[in-house]
Amino acid sequence: MNFGFGQRYVVVNIPAAFAEAVENDVVVRRYRVIVGKTEKPSPTLTAQITSVVLNPTWTVPSSIAKTEISAHMRKDPTYLSRMHMEVLDAHDNPIDPHSVDWSGTHTPNFTVRQHNGTFNALGAVKIDMPNAYSVYMHDTNQRNLFSDDYRFDSHGCSRVDNVRDLAAWLLKDQPKWSRAAIDAEIASGQHLEVAMAKKVPVAWIYLTAWMTRDQTVQFRNDVYSQDEQLLEATAEEAAFFSNAGSHPLTAHMHATQ
Repeated sequence: MNFGFGQRYVVVNIPAAFAEAVENDVVVRRYRVIVGKTEKPSPTLTAQITSVVLNPTWTVPSSIAKTEISAHMRKDPTYLSRMHMEVLDAHDNPIDPHSVDWSGTHTPNFTVRQHNGTFNALGAVKIDMPNAYSVYMHDTNQRNLFSDDYRFDSHGCSRVDNVRDLAAWLLKDQPKWSRAAIDAEIASGQHLEVAMAKKVPVAWIYLTAWMTRDQTVQFRNDVYSQDEQLLEATAEEAAFFSNAGSHPLTAHMHATQ
């Protein structure tokens, strides 16, 4: 599938739970990904990859802070410290977690951030791609999950297997950032954002059926029931127009044809 993105781009097919790096209309890399749960689906979108972040911190989305983090803190006041997380005010100043109301009855007016490290939920690499949904691609500290056939377990972001290889492909036009250099920087433990010299387009798509270059037709489950919704909408539209001729508001249209 050609998106008209140019020579290099990345595609994530959500139902297939795979990402592909495309160069000159040829898939040159393919990666297993973990995408959104059915109740927290990954969105379809197009964006531009702007940077690769090594040893990223994780700023917890407010929705997760309000529900999941708050629930953990009510059960275990040591949860944040065990998870290497801190609470920050609007000016990025640390707050004592014990001074926070973790009842979950109000919208948090604070930020929860997880330090970088092997324990970090984003793993060692984050791929920034600004978009309206605040989702991105990243590593994970639970790489064993990539061996699962059912890989719909995130809050909407796309976790990428062997993401260091994808990072090296994205940065291959920047000689300083070979795969060895990326590995060395990650090993240093230092947080670093590497800006893309040239942005790379990315598309997250929802295809449950497609044909490969060798004419093989591939099918995947409609995990988010989007095909089902489309079929229902099409059926409703067909029913509307089939009945339109007898409706007082539309009968005149047929009479004048």
